[in-house]
Order: sequence, then C-alpha cells, then structure tokens
Amino acid sequence: MKSGLYIHVPFCLKKCDYCDFYSEITEPTRIEKFLNACTGEIELYGDNPIFSQTEFHTLYFGGGTPSILSAKQIDKIVQSVESVFNLTKNFEFTIEANPDTISFSRLTDYRLIGINRLSLGIQSFCDSELHTLGRIHHADQAKKCIEWAYQVGFENINLDLIFAIPGQTLYEWQTNLEQAIQYKPEHLSIYCLTIEPGTQMERLILAGELYKVSEEIEREMYFWSIDTLSKAGYQQYEISNFALTGFECKHNLMYWNGSPYLGIGPSAHSFWNGHRQWNLNSIKHYLKSLKTGKKPIADQEALSQEQKILEFLYLNLRTTHGVDIQQFEDLFNLSFTRKFGNVLEHLQGYPNVELFDLKENKLKLTTNGFVLFDEICQYFADEI
Repeated sequence: MKSGLYIHVPFCLKKCDYCDFYSEITEPTRIEKFLNACTGEIELYGDNPIFSQTEFHTLYFGGGTPSILSAKQIDKIVQSVESVFNLTKNFEFTIEANPDTISFSRLTDYRLIGINRLSLGIQSFCDSELHTLGRIHHADQAKKCIEWAYQVGFENINLDLIFAIPGQTLYEWQTNLEQAIQYKPEHLSIYCLTIEPGTQMERLILAGELYKVSEEIEREMYFWSIDTLSKAGYQQYEISNFALTGFECKHNLMYWNGSPYLGIGPSAHSFWNGHRQWNLNSIKHYLKSLKTGKKPIADQEALSQEQKILEFLYLNLRTTHGVDIQQFEDLFNLSFTRKFGNVLEHLQGYPNVELFDLKENKLKLTTNGFVLFDEICQYFADEI
C-alpha cells in the first residue's frame, strides 16, 4: 500500500494572526537541535514494518514555515529518510514556502536536492489584506516568488489563497483569484478563512476591531471561485483544492483515501491500520523525549468501529469522488441506506437546495453540500 511521510517544521518568523497550527518563533540554535532530533525520530521507526517495509510515494515538508530551512538542512533530513525508508523513484516531494523566506538562490538549491512540488503561501495579492492576516510579506514579494519558481524549473506549483478575509469584498476576492490564475499554476488551494479560538484574529474580532465577512458573501465567493476555476481548466477534487489534470496533490489524496502516513516532528500525526497517534506539541518536550531515545508521542488510540465509519465518511465526503457505497458496505458489513436512510431523507428536505447526488452507488456532495460540510457530517455522526 502507498504511504506518505510528513515532516512538521515548527518554526516561523512571525505567528500569523489567524493560524492555530503549532509553531514557534525561529531560533537558529533550536533549528539545529530540531534537525538532529528529527533524524533521530526517523531512525526510531526503522523497526516499524508498516513503514520500514513499504514504499513512500510522497514526502511533504509542512509547518510552520519549512522554507526557513536551507536546502542543506532539508537534505540532512532527506538523507536520514533514505537511510531508513524506501522512497519510490519519482516520489512527490513537496515543501511549503512563504514568500518572506524565499530567494532565487534558495529556490534553485531546492530544485537541486530534488524538491519537485512547491506550495506557496500567497494568501492574498493585496497588501492591506496581508496586513489584516498578520502576514509579513508583501504582494510584490509574492509575485516575484512565483516568477522565480518557474524560472528555476519548478513544474508543479500550488498557490494557497484565503477568501472571506475581514473587510474583503467579493470584487477584491475576484481580483485576487484572477491574478493567481494569470500565473497558470498547476494547483490552487482556496480556503475560506476560519476564525480559530484563541488566535489573535479572534481577539480582534471580539474587540470589534475587525468584522467577519457575512455568510452570504462567503457563499458567493466560493460559488464564483468554482465556476471561474472550472472555466480556466481547473478540476475541483476536494472542497478547497483544484488542479490541472494530473496535478492533484498525491500527499493530500493519501489522507483522504485512508492510506497510511507517518508524521515526524512536534505535533505531527500518524495513521495506519486503524491506529492513530500524535506527537508532543512542544519543541522543548520533543527534544527532551528524543534525547532519551524515546519516540515523542503525546498520545495514541486504536479507532473504534464507530470512529472508523465516521472517518471514512468524513474523508470521502470532502472529495468530489464522494463515498463509494459498495466499498463502505464491504468494509463495515453494514447497509448504507439502512444505517443512514434518515440522514439522506433529512438532507433531501432542505428547501430549494440540493445537497447531495446519489447515483451509480456513489454519494457525492454538491457545491451547496460542501458549504454545509460540517453540518452534514454532524448528521451522519449522530446516527453512528
């Protein structure tokens, strides 16, 4: 079975106001300690047959801001990976990068060590919106970064964009996305801004210094984006992800397809054979654990049958291929329609809106269904 490997690089130059992923402000001495600990963690998984005796088809550096690391530092981790695991010949090798940490020479070096997919955290081409998000790069830096990436030979580039930024109008979002499309990236990820508890942005909204975009405008932005991207040749394959043919993110597809994956680094998650675990979300405790030769696992669990069912539904409903009902019934020895008939009947009762399409033994959410994704998943969870 295909497996994916994720490396969490927990460093940022500055914490963005909307972000709730685990990261800390960069300290050069800690980076070197992290690199040593990271390679040590990789070596500890050499005795796990799920990963030591299978092939990794993807390697993904996320964060944080992985592009804080030089190519030499990243290659140190890659060499450790290659000494313990088997990587397929043409594995997808992705790094997330922020424009404020990128230069032409750094991108050149990334290509030289084999990175073949670049995910750029553009978020917006508008300086005032970047300021609202707490980003520290400017729109001109973002544009230059995209140009450099193509100049040094990247042929698989993703651009991350955020819509429904406080104060953003529909026209301003349209202008953003149209600018992105002009670069003809192979992949686009467009995310509706979520106000996460405990973030600086939540505090600013509660204080009345920022105002959320209305749900009506959010929907308009999303529907317009899907239509515009389709006309530009991009195929939607997940709620927030669009790609030119053949450029879907293989690593993320593994998450959604239920494939095994191993997460390395503070707060990283792993999953295999119904087993899930997650690492300590503290660099201090992560380093301390590995210094004693112990895996830095915060907790783990074997999924119950109910959890497996919900995860199967949750992951597949996110995608445009939807839930394969025959696969569901084979996996869980349950009749889908008997188990969830009440849910389907309830969803059919929404006035003047179609939330799902059920044909050829596939249950797929419509665009309206994607908008209500969390609510729909809750209906299914209540039946389990």
